[in-house]
Amino acid sequence: MTGDTALDPLTQREFVISRRLKAPRQLVWRTFEDPYLLAQWWGPEHFTSTVTKLEFRAGGEWHVTMHRPDGSEHPVRYQFVEILAPERIVYRPWRPPEAVNPPPSYLATLTFEALGNETIFTMRAEFDSAAHLAVAIEGGFFEGTNQAFDKLERQLATY
Repeated sequence: MTGDTALDPLTQREFVISRRLKAPRQLVWRTFEDPYLLAQWWGPEHFTSTVTKLEFRAGGEWHVTMHRPDGSEHPVRYQFVEILAPERIVYRPWRPPEAVNPPPSYLATLTFEALGNETIFTMRAEFDSAAHLAVAIEGGFFEGTNQAFDKLERQLATY
């Protein structure tokens, strides 16, 4: 599994993960737009996921529950900002106003660059503030995202 990661929370408020995936762009794209396929790899290592809603369009919602190995659950909701098939997906986590400990706020931009039968897949997460990025890093967001992309690579190898 190969990945290139850039992390500079003090100056950029963002991190970038890029992978060269051994699968054509259309297949990689499909693992995002198909809720069954998305659930197969979304979440950190040893987690399973259930996608309960996937309105794959700008303005649409995406609800997923990540199940930890200890049986506890971590529900997450996102809203799609932009979808330009098969090149770019932009989404933002939903922050409920009543949440006591809301998730850090960021804008995720996923790009899919065709390279023959491979795909350069890049995730850029731009956090609303350096403090939000610091909370995300402390909470394992960076490691969990890389683990999810490791799972994606393994999943793509089965097709």
